[in-house]
Amino acid sequence: MKKTAKSGGLGMALHQSVSFSGALMGLSRARAVFWPGCALMSLGPDLLNRTLAILRRTEPGMGLSSCCCGQPTRYLQPERFPKRQDKLRALLEGHDVERVYTACPNCTLQLKELGSFEIIPIWPLLAEVISPDDLVPVSGRYVLHDPCPMRQDREGQDAVRSLLSLTGIRLWEPEHNRENTLCCGNIQMLRATAPEKSAAIRARRLAEFPEDMGITSCCEGCLEAFRTEDRSTAHVLELLFGLSARRGWGARLAYTRQVKRKEGNRHGR
Repeated sequence: MKKTAKSGGLGMALHQSVSFSGALMGLSRARAVFWPGCALMSLGPDLLNRTLAILRRTEPGMGLSSCCCGQPTRYLQPERFPKRQDKLRALLEGHDVERVYTACPNCTLQLKELGSFEIIPIWPLLAEVISPDDLVPVSGRYVLHDPCPMRQDREGQDAVRSLLSLTGIRLWEPEHNRENTLCCGNIQMLRATAPEKSAAIRARRLAEFPEDMGITSCCEGCLEAFRTEDRSTAHVLELLFGLSARRGWGARLAYTRQVKRKEGNRHGR
């Protein structure tokens, strides 16, 4: 049975309210932090910890973030967006953050608008420092989806493909990729604001994907949209480090507790 998309306006408004509460806004006091983004935090913390360990080869003191970039607020509650941007900016400045390493393409674009901070997508760096010993063996056939926010990011696109070439999967490129990629149907929170239009856009994209292949991408938000159409998915990080044992708020809360626990220990609380 087809899954019901849980991204209505009221649900996402609640998501943003909870995401910007003190309970979920964990951040290390560090010059550099790893920022997975909301969607990726719904995968198991072990996956994110393995990613962080590799990133720390170039930034040994890299801290953690369990914060949301606020993109849903921008399109669903625009009157609240400036205040939440100010909250993020003050939090980063208050924790002495200078560099933010982003896994989510939407977070990358959103955080760049804050100014004062260096926003660094993890994919080129990960491709540079990863080694075969870091990988968990995987197999299967996957079609690669380039997310809309990375249309002009050739370096990131190349890095994702370089990383996937290290795995045991057979990778297939759709007709529309890279700068010509087609949307998953959730650009600017379209699944919440215009669900029928969103579904039509998603159907057009899925028409290019062979039904007997899984879908991979470096955007967990895109993959979540495809899963509502009963498609099998795996994030790029899962194909590198092993499939996540769980997905959902439970995983996000577990990761947030980890961030807050390490932040508390750092400050001796």
